[in-house]
Amino acid sequence: MSDHLDNSSNPIRKRKSIGILGGTFDPPHWGHLRLAEHFSRVLQLDHIIWMPAGQPWQKGTDITPAKDRLAMSEYAIETLHDLFVDHHIYTKIEISTLEMAREGPSYAIDTAKEIRALYGSEASITWLMGQDSWENLKTWHQWPELPKYVHLAVASRPQAVIDSEKLASMAGVFAEQQTQDPQLLQLNPNGHVLFDQNLQINLASSQLRDAFIRGSWDEIADAIPPLVLEYIESKGLYRNK
Repeated sequence: MSDHLDNSSNPIRKRKSIGILGGTFDPPHWGHLRLAEHFSRVLQLDHIIWMPAGQPWQKGTDITPAKDRLAMSEYAIETLHDLFVDHHIYTKIEISTLEMAREGPSYAIDTAKEIRALYGSEASITWLMGQDSWENLKTWHQWPELPKYVHLAVASRPQAVIDSEKLASMAGVFAEQQTQDPQLLQLNPNGHVLFDQNLQINLASSQLRDAFIRGSWDEIADAIPPLVLEYIESKGLYRNK
């Protein structure tokens, strides 16, 4: 795609487009990768920042050590890079340790402010999330402030697994900012909430940790990229949780 429209008197340059994929990644799974791939296309992202949480304040202390979650993320990114090459997607991918380096609880609003300061006021910055995160948004620290710094892009879940009560409670949240037009996110730096119905993800890291305990190897093999799974096996993760 051209960097500017064909208007010699007033060229309009393409706004730099950044996606933030934050999470505990305990462990990372194909749902995370498919979400990154999908929104890279839909939002024409120049750059995806994979952001493992440091001390997720809602998760308590029973999470895998940061060094292991970072290593698993690195293997997931390697797989995602290969996926992008195969599908001719030119979005740059990088892991950020911004939240891991932050002392104390890890809040999305602080990350949004720091990423906005890093990329400036004109870049389009979008926080990418699944519907489970959207349904819990009201529990996030200073959640009403997020659209001041970023867009939100939400991938739906299959209708059969949607929590209708939680969904109903979120119906009016950011009502004026909600859209199904991805171009609004591309053309503006922040302030919109995109609901995407074309990608439906029904994977959760908590369910996969339980699957390790149950020994549900078919479920695990289908859900976790092979390089990530090899690391988990080599370190004996999720055996005694």
